[in-house]
Amino acid sequence: MKSITITSIFLLFVTLSHGQKTIRGKITNAGSPLQGVHITNLSSGDNTGSDQSGMYEILAKPKEELRFTYIGMDTLSVIVEDVTRILNIQMKMRVEQLEEVTVSKRVLKGQKELEVEYDSNPNIIKSAFGYLNKETSGYSLRILGEEEIEMAPHLDFLLAGRFAGVSAKCNPFTDELEVYTRNGGVVFDVDGVRLDRIACSTIFGNIRRIAFISGLAGTTRYGFGVTGVMIINTKTGTITPKEADGKPFDQAKLRNNYLNESAVVNAEGSGASLPGYLKELKESQSTEAAKAVFEENKLKYGNHPFFYLDSYRYFYEKDIAYSNAIFDTYVGLAEENPVLLKAVAYVLESQGQRQKAHSLYKQVYKLRPEYAQSFIDMANSYRNLDQPESAASLYARHTYLIKEGLLPTDSMSMELAAIMQREVDNLFDLDNGSLKIKKRKKDFDERSTRLVFDWNDSEAEFDLQFVNPENQYFEWKHTMEEMPERIRSEKELGYAMADFLLDNELLGRWKVNATYHGNKQVTPTYIKATIYRNYGSKLQSKEVKVFKLGMQGVNQHLFDLRIPSEVVQN
Repeated sequence: MKSITITSIFLLFVTLSHGQKTIRGKITNAGSPLQGVHITNLSSGDNTGSDQSGMYEILAKPKEELRFTYIGMDTLSVIVEDVTRILNIQMKMRVEQLEEVTVSKRVLKGQKELEVEYDSNPNIIKSAFGYLNKETSGYSLRILGEEEIEMAPHLDFLLAGRFAGVSAKCNPFTDELEVYTRNGGVVFDVDGVRLDRIACSTIFGNIRRIAFISGLAGTTRYGFGVTGVMIINTKTGTITPKEADGKPFDQAKLRNNYLNESAVVNAEGSGASLPGYLKELKESQSTEAAKAVFEENKLKYGNHPFFYLDSYRYFYEKDIAYSNAIFDTYVGLAEENPVLLKAVAYVLESQGQRQKAHSLYKQVYKLRPEYAQSFIDMANSYRNLDQPESAASLYARHTYLIKEGLLPTDSMSMELAAIMQREVDNLFDLDNGSLKIKKRKKDFDERSTRLVFDWNDSEAEFDLQFVNPENQYFEWKHTMEEMPERIRSEKELGYAMADFLLDNELLGRWKVNATYHGNKQVTPTYIKATIYRNYGSKLQSKEVKVFKLGMQGVNQHLFDLRIPSEVVQN
């Protein structure tokens, strides 16, 4: 264990001592280039500006932060990684500045006016100290509305990743909603009443809005030492004034949260969504004809790694020897690029080629020994190879490095810690015999389905859409607009994954869709979806699916999922 730790420390030193490199890209707003954007390296102090074409370049090392500022636009910060070469930035208008003209009017609105607006304004929530307006509160206030709440199958699913730096779950033994921040526990404000604890069963299904306050300016009024406040407005406890006919004042038009099937396309792509070379391959009348197409296109796309990865996947079911030769070329191009290596490792894992995938995950671990994701990927790969002791050793090593201050932590580390804890608990639950440990208590139903999503590029922005059997959907938006703190944490801690637990409350066929928003480059992003059925039980099974996301702004169907799944015993 000591020699392994020394090796890890050496790799960390080597990784963190990379030199400067040139980062370049194009800065746009609504598709038009922006000239005069100020770009600053916050670590070195170097700065530059974009030219009339929106182009820029600046020197930076991995883990240094670049800040992009422009008058009237939202400031954007990006942490540089080992693979970062191109950063194409899309800047957005600063909405707050447009509202300054009416801010005095907003501030003057009294509690009566806010009470009347509550039904039609999703930015208002009722607290023990009156109605709060997200737009004028003076501190960060994230509010989840009834539409988002009703689409979640349970509270754990709803609250996962929704509030920066907050970990929340329902304790299955006490029924209490347990909410923590990095600095401790929180208090609850339910329909204007301050509470120290609440039961999940008494509120779920009756929640209208949820908000979280973490800033000192908002928590001090709740008492000394309070680190956070979760505000919950229930349907039965939030009574607002109505018109004479019983309808809410200024009633907003109801949103349609039912999925429009015609707006969803297949993630595998067809027609214009496919690269030209892949369309030609799919249209080939024979394997030999396809090989001729590949050889011809290699003259044009021979320096593009994804050309080889697409071609490898195409030929894998047709000619193993030919596809392996293409695979070797891809790995040769990708050997120093962890993003490209992870993409093909995902593909190999989905094909059941676990040993080959393991060698690539090991290569990524050597390139990124300070990334939490490297530990998780390697541990899961060891489990794929029936080596639970090696998996447990990796998690122990990660814990040791954290305690010694050799790996980074931040305010969002609880979310990563919760994911890793689930991985460790599952390892111990299923391999407790070989690991010689006592079986742990579970905090979930053994019949649950766990969905784990990994993506190879940490710059990727996308929405995941979960459509229940009644065709209503719930969305998880992994974008800088919706989750800036989480995405920053992912870059600092080195992880790119999220997990979701589905129970058996809503039976039938679920659909999982994704909308891709890009990755600040012109390259695709690969998402690995791992589906665990009967999670945590001896009947647990897993299936790996891999999807290439390249087409932006289109809702793409990834896969279907039936709950509960049928279990077949051999």
